[in-house]
Amino acid sequence: MTGTVIQLPSAPARVLTKKQLAAELGRSTRWIELRMREGLPTLPRRTPAEHARFDLDEVRAWLEMSARRAQPPLEERVARLERQVTTLVAALNREGA
Repeated sequence: MTGTVIQLPSAPARVLTKKQLAAELGRSTRWIELRMREGLPTLPRRTPAEHARFDLDEVRAWLEMSARRAQPPLEERVARLERQVTTLVAALNREGA
């Protein structure tokens, strides 16, 4: 028996404008512009005058990857907070003495 693999068409990408993307993510258009400076993926422009367009799936994947890179491990965050608390307690003790 031989099988045949049939390639089904994939769902079309959801292409959004900057304003639509901001609404979808619950952010401002300014926030989108700032992320664009950080490398937020945009679709290629067909003409120089065309406004930026975004593939929602690509944007979400980029945001997830960026969040993982930007967030230090939990142990590191806890250690940093413990140091800050120790510094604050010492400063309060000096002021109260």
